[in-house]
Amino acid sequence: MKESRNTLNPVRLFACALLALIFSDHAIAQHGKTNHAHVGIIYPLSTNGKTAALDTNKFSLHLIAGISQQEDICLIAGVSGIVKGDAHGTLVSGVSNHVGADANGVQIAGVLNQIHGRAQGAQVAGLLNSTGDAEGVQLAGLINKAGDAGTQVAGLINIAKKVKGVQIAGLINVAEESDYPIGIVNVIKEGEMQLGFTADEQGNAMLALRSGGSVLYGLLGVGYHFGYEEARYVIEGGLGAHLVTAKAFRLNAELASAAMTNFEDGVYGRQSLRVLAGCRITPRFELFAGPTFNHLLFESDQPDIRNDRYLWKWQGDDVFNGFYFGGIVGVQFAL
Repeated sequence: MKESRNTLNPVRLFACALLALIFSDHAIAQHGKTNHAHVGIIYPLSTNGKTAALDTNKFSLHLIAGISQQEDICLIAGVSGIVKGDAHGTLVSGVSNHVGADANGVQIAGVLNQIHGRAQGAQVAGLLNSTGDAEGVQLAGLINKAGDAGTQVAGLINIAKKVKGVQIAGLINVAEESDYPIGIVNVIKEGEMQLGFTADEQGNAMLALRSGGSVLYGLLGVGYHFGYEEARYVIEGGLGAHLVTAKAFRLNAELASAAMTNFEDGVYGRQSLRVLAGCRITPRFELFAGPTFNHLLFESDQPDIRNDRYLWKWQGDDVFNGFYFGGIVGVQFAL
């Protein structure tokens, strides 16, 4: 019996080794391996081959597109980088970056950054950033879209839930909470949106939308000039800030820029700094008024629409510049 057991030992050892090898290969196939570098053209034409989607890489370089389970330091792709799990460090792709879980670091793409989980760091895209919650900065030529966000800067639209930092958009900011939106129109659930009518000393009557958060708001207005025919139609945009809020009273400051024209002769440009004191008669109805400091700019061959009433003026061969004090009164309703 002893001899029989001894002759079986090598067989048992071989079987155990074979099983260990099988289970080891199975584990690698399921969980992948960690590589210092992953270089390729497009999946599966790369140094990681068919297991690329399961592997973790320190550095990846792909001529067209690459796929991995996790990136730890840097990924560079001519077209797209696809990370099924987490991405750490820097991702740079000519067209798009796609991260299936969380991203920590910097993602730069010519068109799109798409992060399904939480993003910490910065996302820079030529067109669109789309993330879960985001901590840091999102910069996009067109649209940023996130859950909770830090700072968003977009050429057109920002969309988020709660924003801790600043939202800067060329057109629209949308959020549940955002204290510092900078855009022409700001749709903030916990903020304000008011439609108002104003008149100033120069004969401009304006219908204006003021929208924003608890600190900053945007201004968009259209109007009619009852004075000079050459400056008959007015369009205005600007940025305002709530300086003091105390029950029914508040003090606001606004920077606004207006273009005035009859669409035939020329354009008058006016930049204004306003300090406005407001009183809420009801929760939805507010009266306000205040002084303004203005700069008027127009071509030298155009008529002077203020009849030489300036604090200071300068006229060159091409343009006229004048500075003057004015005033504005208005009423607005909360939407």
